[in-house]
Amino acid sequence: MAESAGRVDLDRMGQAYDESKALYLTQAGSSTVTLRATAKLVKNALLQGRIGKYHFSCDEPAARGGDDAAASPLEYFLAGAAF
Repeated sequence: MAESAGRVDLDRMGQAYDESKALYLTQAGSSTVTLRATAKLVKNALLQGRIGKYHFSCDEPAARGGDDAAASPLEYFLAGAAF
């Protein structure tokens, strides 16, 4: 494993990138990737969502009409920006 600052296997990540790039280059017309997310309103501002095999919930605090049962959409956005 290559040394890195945050326990990321840079060799593994580089290999995955190279394999994906090679796949896209060899398959004409498939150089785009489509991601799909779905969300269902459960109650008030509580949403249950899915992206691929991952399921999650989001909600708003009571001050914005929710029950504060999960992270808010803005909090998910900020976490995504951190990644």
